[in-house]
Amino acid sequence: MLLRAKALNSFRRLICFFVMAAALLDKAESETFTLRLRDGDKLTGQIISETTNHVVLTNQWIKELIVPKNQIVGRDKTALSPEQTPATTPSPIAVISANTNRPPVKPPAASVTAAVASPTKPKPPRHWHGEVQVGTDLRFSEKDRQLYYSRFKIIYARELQPKRLFKTVFDYNAAYGESDGILSDNRMEGSVKTDYDLTKRVFAYNLMGSGYDEIRKIDFRYEIGPGVGYHLFVRTNFIMNLEAGANYQARYYTDNREDDRIGLRMAEDAIWKIATKLTVDEKFEFFPGVDDLGDYRLRFETNLRYLLFENLSLNFTLLDIYETEPARNVSRNDLQIRSSLGLKF
Repeated sequence: MLLRAKALNSFRRLICFFVMAAALLDKAESETFTLRLRDGDKLTGQIISETTNHVVLTNQWIKELIVPKNQIVGRDKTALSPEQTPATTPSPIAVISANTNRPPVKPPAASVTAAVASPTKPKPPRHWHGEVQVGTDLRFSEKDRQLYYSRFKIIYARELQPKRLFKTVFDYNAAYGESDGILSDNRMEGSVKTDYDLTKRVFAYNLMGSGYDEIRKIDFRYEIGPGVGYHLFVRTNFIMNLEAGANYQARYYTDNREDDRIGLRMAEDAIWKIATKLTVDEKFEFFPGVDDLGDYRLRFETNLRYLLFENLSLNFTLLDIYETEPARNVSRNDLQIRSSLGLKF
């Protein structure tokens, strides 16, 4: 009887041991862990088994998920069950196999649900831009003086071939003034100049212009002339061009005299951006006669522009025109100094 009682007690103790072990194992298996990997991914599930080399997980996607320990940088216990695993947990195709060192396989493109934004269409280049200038000089004292000045310039520029620029400049200006009720200025002129780059440096041009000047006794004049030019300097803040060509000009004076001549045109123009808001440009033209080089005209213009706002500028202009044979009783030299406000568009 004594032996039977001892055997029964031992059997009961063994049963209790297995029950406790099973309970502990069940508790361990029900716990959910999140493994943090070296590549930044996270794997969530219940740990089925663990050895010195790898950890085996189970979750709602796969029964056995084998993860090498050398790829694990940390683990966190979580109260979530495999059925409650967040959607950010990688799918089984990202599993690291214990038998190979292959990196995680990327999901096929068809499974990607994120919408890919279509590329933004670049804005088409602007071919047209221009500037309007308006100025006035008023004085009311012993002698009253009023001078009004305006200028309108439009530029069309387009690259027809790679590094081959086609450009046309429409330039129109007018001035009117009185001093003590006597006309002191009444002129208007316009010009159209077209340039086309033949090479990186050389370009061809054609210049046409017309106008009148009542003070200099010119009822009407017009000119035309083709030529070639050379881009001497092309820098970020400085550009300079040289030009040479033919020029034909006809003039009709107020005294019914007519004058037409074939001559040459030699010119240069430059633009210098001194600072962010300060720019200087200038143009010099020399028109000698073909038959008589002593009969010539000179025209020099320079503009100083200061940017007040994004498109608004303050301009100072100096214009000097010299002719060896002007109309009767008209000075050879005509010097003008103007100030104006300019609006770019």
